[in-house]
Amino acid sequence: MDVSVRLTDLSTMHPRLLWEEIIAAAAAVLGGDGKQPPFSFDLAVQGAPGFGNGTLHMTIDPEGLSRDRVAAVQRTYEPPRLIELTAIAIAGMGLYHAGGHEIRDVALRGTTADYLVDEANHLLEVAGRSRRSDLNAARQQRWQRLGAIRTGGFYVCVVEFETPTGQLAFKA
Repeated sequence: MDVSVRLTDLSTMHPRLLWEEIIAAAAAVLGGDGKQPPFSFDLAVQGAPGFGNGTLHMTIDPEGLSRDRVAAVQRTYEPPRLIELTAIAIAGMGLYHAGGHEIRDVALRGTTADYLVDEANHLLEVAGRSRRSDLNAARQQRWQRLGAIRTGGFYVCVVEFETPTGQLAFKA
């Protein structure tokens, strides 16, 4: 499924969270190595309620962001943190376009997850990688960890920015 999205739309998709720094970080990472907007990102989706299985071919536009803001976030955060923030942005866009799901809150300490999704409070674990080589291992590790402690539904979103691709999966 082809999807066009502006990074600034994240605040409308998930209105309970603050997105300003995450959006700027995403523009910095997606525009790395001199890439020009709009940016392409493929997210494989598995089992998302209201969507099922498929690939979101996202065309991501950073329109509305100042270059000064993007440069400031690059000076503020180290590359691994920028990658993690960008992974949150990709997860947010993926959840919204794969069934209209909303990230609503941060997960409680001890749940081993990052966020809560929808009114059902499904857990969401997000991981970002700069290289493709460890994508599947990162996904499996998070999937097994959440599956071992969670009896309800949960999402795992693992993305990498070398190719740029990722996976968003749901387990009921």
